[in-house]
Amino acid sequence: MTDNKSQQPEIRARRMAFDMDEPMRTYCFQDNSLISTFFYALSCLFPEGERFFIHSVRHYRDQVTDPLLKEQIRGFIGQEAHHGHSHEGMNDKLEGMGFPISRIVKRLEKRVKFLKTLSPQRQLALTVAMEHFTATLAEQVLENPDYYSDIDPTMRKMLIWHAVEEIEHKAVAFDVYRQFVDNEFMRKRVMVVAIIGLFARLSMYQCSLLWAKRKLPSWKEWKEAFHFFWNKDSGMLRHTCKALIPFFKTGFHPWDIDQTELIEGWQERFPDVAQLQIS
Repeated sequence: MTDNKSQQPEIRARRMAFDMDEPMRTYCFQDNSLISTFFYALSCLFPEGERFFIHSVRHYRDQVTDPLLKEQIRGFIGQEAHHGHSHEGMNDKLEGMGFPISRIVKRLEKRVKFLKTLSPQRQLALTVAMEHFTATLAEQVLENPDYYSDIDPTMRKMLIWHAVEEIEHKAVAFDVYRQFVDNEFMRKRVMVVAIIGLFARLSMYQCSLLWAKRKLPSWKEWKEAFHFFWNKDSGMLRHTCKALIPFFKTGFHPWDIDQTELIEGWQERFPDVAQLQIS
């Protein structure tokens, strides 16, 4: 368990000017419908999901007295708000390409409305679980940038920016949870339920997106997608599932996993992304 607050980076909200008018391939990840619709389904989740995360943390914000945590919460809310706004722009673009994004988002809105009837403690535990999941995805993206070279530029830039900020604020909801709830059993149990529900929902959304296009993935696409998600060296979901394991250790803290090297100097490593920053 770590209490080294100096290890945690500054959390700063960045507004980005992504070019949503740039033409995009129907299946922008390697022209593979299975890989592409996985990320399109994630994008469907983000706006409402980010707003739910903000809601769950805001419930406790006025009770926080630690100046550093108060400042981190402010940065967390700013970053998540910008993430939601940017993915709404991407979702509008995908809708214009013929994908039924708005129909999926309406289903999600009903789900989030239900989640808000849960206790504040469980809502925050769900946010903690999903923030760890997104931080593990972010780690895989930033560790393997070449893995994402054959995708359309706007989606790639959004993915990298989002990954950097997910790591920056990965411990904020956790620190609020530890201070005001601190129930280890609930934290672990909610993660199990959340991950099962997340993958079930992503699969359902993918089916809806593929059905709308009357797209039946080819055998070649299935093989490519299996390699992308599950290959031994850098498979996205293989990496993510392994990275979930430390979460179940009693006393775990997100910064027990040091990812600072992935975000230090990211502007120099990804100048085409950094130049889109407008504030």
